[in-house]
Amino acid sequence: MSSHKNPAARNLFFVIIFAIVIFILGADLDPYNQGQLAVVSMLLIGVLSVTLLTGTSGQISLGQGALMAVGGYASALTILNLGLSMWLALAIAIIVSAMAGLLLGFAAARLTGPYLAGTTLVLALALPSLANRFESVFGGDVGLNVDFGNPPSWLISAFGEIGYEQWQLYATVPLTCLALLATANILSSRTGRMWRAIRDNESAASLMGVNVSTNKIFTFVVSSGFAGLSGALYGLRGIVGPSVYPISLSLLLLTGAILGGLRSIAGALIGSALVVFLPDLIEWATRPLALSEQIGNYLPGLIGGVLLLLTVILNPGGIANVLHHHKNK
Repeated sequence: MSSHKNPAARNLFFVIIFAIVIFILGADLDPYNQGQLAVVSMLLIGVLSVTLLTGTSGQISLGQGALMAVGGYASALTILNLGLSMWLALAIAIIVSAMAGLLLGFAAARLTGPYLAGTTLVLALALPSLANRFESVFGGDVGLNVDFGNPPSWLISAFGEIGYEQWQLYATVPLTCLALLATANILSSRTGRMWRAIRDNESAASLMGVNVSTNKIFTFVVSSGFAGLSGALYGLRGIVGPSVYPISLSLLLLTGAILGGLRSIAGALIGSALVVFLPDLIEWATRPLALSEQIGNYLPGLIGGVLLLLTVILNPGGIANVLHHHKNK
Protein backbone atom coordinates (compact mmCIF):
# COMPACT_ATOMS: atom_id res chain seq x y z
CA MET A 1 0.00 0.00 0.00
CA SER A 2 1.45 3.38 -0.98
CA SER A 3 2.08 6.12 1.57
CA HIS A 4 -0.49 8.23 -0.30
CA LYS A 5 -3.15 5.67 0.61
CA ASN A 6 -1.71 5.10 4.08
CA PRO A 7 -1.49 8.47 5.89
CA ALA A 8 -0.11 6.84 9.05
CA ALA A 9 2.94 5.52 7.17
CA ARG A 10 3.48 8.88 5.49
CA ASN A 11 3.20 10.71 8.81
CA LEU A 12 5.67 8.33 10.44
CA PHE A 13 8.13 8.84 7.58
CA PHE A 14 8.10 12.64 7.94
CA VAL A 15 8.42 12.45 11.73
CA ILE A 16 11.47 10.19 11.42
CA ILE A 17 13.02 12.67 8.96
CA PHE A 18 12.31 15.49 11.43
CA ALA A 19 13.98 13.55 14.26
CA ILE A 20 17.08 12.79 12.17
CA VAL A 21 17.46 16.44 11.14
CA ILE A 22 17.12 17.69 14.72
CA PHE A 23 19.60 15.14 16.08
CA ILE A 24 22.15 16.05 13.38
CA LEU A 25 21.72 19.76 14.11
CA GLY A 26 21.99 19.09 17.83
CA ALA A 27 25.33 17.39 17.39
CA ASP A 28 26.83 20.30 15.41
CA LEU A 29 25.46 23.37 17.21
CA ASP A 30 27.04 25.15 20.19
CA PRO A 31 25.39 24.79 23.63
CA TYR A 32 23.46 28.08 23.34
CA ASN A 33 21.85 27.08 20.05
CA GLN A 34 21.25 23.55 21.34
CA GLY A 35 19.29 25.09 24.20
CA GLN A 36 17.32 27.22 21.74
CA LEU A 37 16.53 24.20 19.61
CA ALA A 38 15.37 22.35 22.73
CA VAL A 39 13.01 25.25 23.54
CA VAL A 40 11.68 25.16 19.97
CA SER A 41 10.93 21.46 20.43
CA MET A 42 9.21 22.10 23.77
CA LEU A 43 7.11 25.01 22.50
CA LEU A 44 6.25 23.11 19.32
CA ILE A 45 4.19 20.70 21.42
CA GLY A 46 2.37 23.68 22.94
CA VAL A 47 1.78 25.28 19.53
CA LEU A 48 0.43 21.95 18.27
CA SER A 49 -2.12 22.12 21.10
CA VAL A 50 -3.26 25.47 19.66
CA THR A 51 -3.28 23.99 16.15
CA LEU A 52 -5.65 21.24 17.30
CA LEU A 53 -7.84 23.40 19.52
CA THR A 54 -8.13 26.62 17.54
CA GLY A 55 -6.91 25.81 14.05
CA THR A 56 -8.73 22.49 13.68
CA SER A 57 -11.80 22.73 15.91
CA GLY A 58 -12.20 26.53 15.98
CA GLN A 59 -12.19 26.99 19.77
CA ILE A 60 -10.27 30.06 20.94
CA SER A 61 -8.21 29.65 24.10
CA LEU A 62 -5.98 32.17 25.84
CA GLY A 63 -5.15 29.76 28.63
CA GLN A 64 -2.75 27.28 27.03
CA GLY A 65 0.09 28.77 29.03
CA ALA A 66 -1.85 28.03 32.23
CA LEU A 67 -2.35 24.44 31.10
CA MET A 68 1.41 24.29 30.49
CA ALA A 69 1.81 25.43 34.10
CA VAL A 70 -0.52 22.65 35.27
CA GLY A 71 1.75 20.14 33.55
CA GLY A 72 4.86 21.82 34.92
CA TYR A 73 3.67 21.82 38.52
CA ALA A 74 2.32 18.26 38.24
CA SER A 75 5.68 16.95 37.02
CA ALA A 76 7.73 19.00 39.51
CA LEU A 77 5.63 17.96 42.52
CA THR A 78 5.78 14.34 41.39
CA ILE A 79 9.57 14.41 41.09
CA LEU A 80 10.20 16.33 44.34
CA ASN A 81 7.59 14.71 46.58
CA LEU A 82 7.30 11.18 45.23
CA GLY A 83 10.82 10.75 43.88
CA LEU A 84 9.58 9.34 40.57
CA SER A 85 11.65 9.47 37.42
CA MET A 86 11.37 12.32 34.95
CA TRP A 87 9.64 10.07 32.42
CA LEU A 88 6.91 8.99 34.84
CA ALA A 89 6.51 12.59 35.93
CA LEU A 90 5.96 13.65 32.31
CA ALA A 91 3.29 10.97 31.89
CA ILE A 92 1.53 12.19 35.05
CA ALA A 93 1.76 15.78 33.76
CA ILE A 94 -0.10 14.75 30.60
CA ILE A 95 -2.83 12.99 32.60
CA VAL A 96 -3.33 15.83 35.09
CA SER A 97 -3.41 18.46 32.34
CA ALA A 98 -5.87 16.38 30.32
CA MET A 99 -8.12 16.21 33.40
CA ALA A 100 -7.91 20.00 33.71
CA GLY A 101 -8.80 20.18 30.02
CA LEU A 102 -11.81 17.97 30.68
CA LEU A 103 -13.15 20.54 33.15
CA LEU A 104 -12.48 23.34 30.66
CA GLY A 105 -14.10 21.26 27.94
CA PHE A 106 -17.41 21.16 29.81
CA ALA A 107 -17.34 24.96 29.84
CA ALA A 108 -16.28 25.05 26.19
CA ALA A 109 -19.26 22.92 25.21
CA ARG A 110 -21.48 25.78 26.35
CA LEU A 111 -19.38 28.80 25.38
CA THR A 112 -18.15 30.15 22.06
CA GLY A 113 -15.94 32.93 20.72
CA PRO A 114 -14.95 35.71 23.14
CA TYR A 115 -16.79 34.09 26.06
CA LEU A 116 -14.60 30.99 25.81
CA ALA A 117 -11.46 33.09 25.29
CA GLY A 118 -12.33 35.15 28.38
CA THR A 119 -12.90 32.06 30.50
CA THR A 120 -9.52 30.57 29.59
CA LEU A 121 -7.85 33.95 30.11
CA VAL A 122 -9.16 34.06 33.69
CA LEU A 123 -7.51 30.69 34.29
CA ALA A 124 -4.17 32.07 33.11
CA LEU A 125 -4.52 35.20 35.26
CA ALA A 126 -5.40 33.17 38.36
CA LEU A 127 -2.25 31.06 38.28
CA PRO A 128 0.19 33.42 40.10
CA SER A 129 -2.28 34.05 42.94
CA LEU A 130 -2.81 30.32 43.41
CA ALA A 131 0.95 29.74 43.56
CA ASN A 132 1.29 32.43 46.23
CA ARG A 133 -1.81 31.38 48.16
CA PHE A 134 -0.45 27.85 48.57
CA GLU A 135 3.21 28.82 48.77
CA SER A 136 4.16 25.81 50.93
CA VAL A 137 3.08 23.50 48.09
CA PHE A 138 3.85 25.46 44.92
CA GLY A 139 6.84 27.50 46.11
CA GLY A 140 5.26 30.93 45.60
CA ASP A 141 7.08 33.38 43.32
CA VAL A 142 10.35 31.49 43.76
CA GLY A 143 8.91 28.29 42.33
CA LEU A 144 10.15 24.71 42.44
CA ASN A 145 13.63 23.67 41.32
CA VAL A 146 13.73 20.74 38.90
CA ASP A 147 15.87 19.80 35.93
CA PHE A 148 16.50 17.13 33.30
CA GLY A 149 19.20 15.54 35.43
CA ASN A 150 22.16 13.81 33.81
CA PRO A 151 22.06 11.83 30.55
CA PRO A 152 22.02 8.05 30.98
CA SER A 153 25.33 6.20 30.73
CA TRP A 154 24.25 4.25 27.63
CA LEU A 155 23.66 7.53 25.76
CA ILE A 156 27.10 8.80 26.75
CA SER A 157 28.61 5.50 25.60
CA ALA A 158 26.86 5.82 22.24
CA PHE A 159 27.50 9.53 21.52
CA GLY A 160 30.39 10.47 23.80
CA GLU A 161 30.35 13.47 26.12
CA ILE A 162 26.93 15.17 26.14
CA GLY A 163 26.44 18.69 27.49
CA TYR A 164 23.40 19.71 29.53
CA GLU A 165 21.76 21.68 26.69
CA GLN A 166 22.34 18.81 24.30
CA TRP A 167 20.76 16.40 26.80
CA GLN A 168 17.74 18.72 27.06
CA LEU A 169 17.37 18.50 23.31
CA TYR A 170 17.84 14.74 23.08
CA ALA A 171 15.36 14.14 25.91
CA THR A 172 12.76 16.46 24.36
CA VAL A 173 12.87 15.48 20.69
CA PRO A 174 11.41 11.94 21.03
CA LEU A 175 8.40 13.36 22.88
CA THR A 176 8.05 16.12 20.30
CA CYS A 177 8.06 13.46 17.59
CA LEU A 178 5.31 11.54 19.37
CA ALA A 179 3.26 14.75 19.58
CA LEU A 180 3.85 15.45 15.89
CA LEU A 181 2.86 11.92 14.93
CA ALA A 182 -0.28 12.01 17.08
CA THR A 183 -1.30 15.39 15.64
CA ALA A 184 -0.72 14.28 12.05
CA ASN A 185 -2.72 11.09 12.58
CA ILE A 186 -5.58 13.01 14.23
CA LEU A 187 -5.74 15.53 11.39
CA SER A 188 -5.88 12.78 8.76
CA SER A 189 -8.47 10.73 10.66
CA ARG A 190 -12.26 10.83 10.91
CA THR A 191 -11.87 12.63 14.23
CA GLY A 192 -9.96 15.44 12.53
CA ARG A 193 -12.62 15.73 9.85
CA MET A 194 -15.33 16.01 12.51
CA TRP A 195 -13.38 18.73 14.33
CA ARG A 196 -12.98 20.70 11.09
CA ALA A 197 -16.70 20.33 10.41
CA ILE A 198 -17.44 21.81 13.84
CA ARG A 199 -15.03 24.67 13.14
CA ASP A 200 -16.63 25.48 9.80
CA ASN A 201 -20.30 25.19 10.82
CA GLU A 202 -21.53 23.71 14.08
CA SER A 203 -25.14 23.45 12.92
CA ALA A 204 -24.21 21.67 9.71
CA ALA A 205 -21.89 19.32 11.61
CA SER A 206 -24.69 18.48 14.04
CA LEU A 207 -27.06 17.74 11.14
CA MET A 208 -24.46 15.34 9.73
CA GLY A 209 -24.53 13.37 12.97
CA VAL A 210 -21.50 14.88 14.73
CA ASN A 211 -21.89 15.17 18.50
CA VAL A 212 -20.65 18.75 18.81
CA SER A 213 -20.48 18.94 22.62
CA THR A 214 -18.64 15.63 23.02
CA ASN A 215 -16.12 16.52 20.35
CA LYS A 216 -15.47 19.95 21.85
CA ILE A 217 -14.75 18.35 25.21
CA PHE A 218 -12.52 15.72 23.62
CA THR A 219 -10.58 18.40 21.72
CA PHE A 220 -9.90 20.26 24.96
CA VAL A 221 -8.75 17.07 26.66
CA VAL A 222 -6.29 16.21 23.87
CA SER A 223 -4.94 19.75 23.42
CA SER A 224 -4.59 20.17 27.19
CA GLY A 225 -2.56 16.96 27.40
CA PHE A 226 -0.25 18.37 24.73
CA ALA A 227 0.04 21.69 26.58
CA GLY A 228 0.79 19.89 29.85
CA LEU A 229 3.61 17.90 28.28
CA SER A 230 5.02 21.07 26.75
CA GLY A 231 4.85 22.87 30.09
CA ALA A 232 6.46 20.00 31.99
CA LEU A 233 9.40 19.93 29.58
CA TYR A 234 9.60 23.74 29.67
CA GLY A 235 9.81 23.71 33.46
CA LEU A 236 12.49 21.01 33.54
CA ARG A 237 14.95 23.61 32.25
CA GLY A 238 15.36 24.63 35.89
CA ILE A 239 12.35 26.25 37.59
CA VAL A 240 8.61 25.68 37.72
CA GLY A 241 7.04 28.94 38.90
CA PRO A 242 4.76 31.84 37.88
CA SER A 243 7.62 33.65 36.15
CA VAL A 244 8.11 30.67 33.82
CA TYR A 245 4.42 30.57 32.81
CA PRO A 246 3.31 34.23 32.50
CA ILE A 247 0.14 35.24 30.67
CA SER A 248 2.39 36.23 27.76
CA LEU A 249 3.24 32.55 27.26
CA SER A 250 -0.31 31.82 26.07
CA LEU A 251 -0.05 34.74 23.67
CA LEU A 252 3.36 33.50 22.51
CA LEU A 253 1.91 30.10 21.58
CA LEU A 254 -1.01 31.71 19.76
CA THR A 255 1.33 34.12 17.97
CA GLY A 256 3.56 31.27 16.82
CA ALA A 257 0.56 29.31 15.56
CA ILE A 258 -0.86 32.27 13.63
CA LEU A 259 2.44 33.42 12.13
CA GLY A 260 3.38 29.95 10.97
CA GLY A 261 -0.09 28.88 9.91
CA LEU A 262 -2.87 28.11 12.36
CA ARG A 263 -4.23 25.09 10.52
CA SER A 264 -1.13 23.09 9.65
CA ILE A 265 1.64 21.15 11.35
CA ALA A 266 4.23 22.82 9.11
CA GLY A 267 2.88 26.15 10.33
CA ALA A 268 3.29 25.06 13.95
CA LEU A 269 6.92 24.13 13.29
CA ILE A 270 7.68 27.39 11.47
CA GLY A 271 5.91 29.47 14.11
CA SER A 272 7.69 27.76 17.02
CA ALA A 273 11.09 28.37 15.45
CA LEU A 274 10.16 31.96 14.63
CA VAL A 275 9.13 33.00 18.15
CA VAL A 276 12.30 31.46 19.63
CA PHE A 277 14.82 32.77 17.11
CA LEU A 278 13.18 36.13 16.30
CA PRO A 279 14.78 38.05 19.23
CA ASP A 280 18.26 36.92 18.15
CA LEU A 281 17.54 37.77 14.52
CA ILE A 282 16.37 41.25 15.51
CA GLU A 283 19.44 41.78 17.70
CA TRP A 284 21.70 40.72 14.84
CA ALA A 285 19.91 42.99 12.34
CA THR A 286 19.91 46.06 14.62
CA ARG A 287 23.42 45.67 16.03
CA PRO A 288 24.91 48.27 13.61
CA LEU A 289 22.28 50.80 14.79
CA ALA A 290 23.60 50.72 18.38
CA LEU A 291 20.10 50.98 19.89
CA SER A 292 19.69 51.61 23.60
CA GLU A 293 19.10 48.62 25.86
CA GLN A 294 15.55 49.78 26.67
CA ILE A 295 14.57 49.93 22.99
CA GLY A 296 16.31 46.64 22.28
CA ASN A 297 14.34 44.89 25.03
CA TYR A 298 10.97 46.00 23.66
CA LEU A 299 11.79 45.66 19.96
CA PRO A 300 11.12 41.88 19.65
CA GLY A 301 7.65 42.29 21.16
CA LEU A 302 6.89 45.27 18.92
CA ILE A 303 8.04 43.56 15.74
CA GLY A 304 6.28 40.35 16.72
CA GLY A 305 3.04 42.31 17.22
CA VAL A 306 3.40 44.04 13.86
CA LEU A 307 4.06 40.71 12.12
CA LEU A 308 1.00 39.25 13.84
CA LEU A 309 -1.23 42.10 12.63
CA LEU A 310 0.13 41.90 9.09
CA THR A 311 -0.42 38.13 9.05
CA VAL A 312 -4.02 38.40 10.25
CA ILE A 313 -4.83 41.18 7.76
CA LEU A 314 -2.84 40.17 4.68
CA ASN A 315 -2.22 36.44 5.00
CA PRO A 316 -4.46 34.65 7.52
CA GLY A 317 -3.05 31.30 6.41
CA GLY A 318 0.41 32.19 7.74
CA ILE A 319 3.85 31.45 6.32
CA ALA A 320 3.03 27.80 5.64
CA ASN A 321 0.14 28.87 3.42
CA VAL A 322 2.43 31.14 1.38
CA LEU A 323 4.99 28.36 0.95
CA HIS A 324 2.25 25.89 -0.07
CA HIS A 325 0.88 28.22 -2.75
CA HIS A 326 4.37 29.02 -4.02
CA LYS A 327 5.16 25.30 -4.25
CA ASN A 328 1.98 24.60 -6.26
CA LYS A 329 2.51 27.39 -8.77
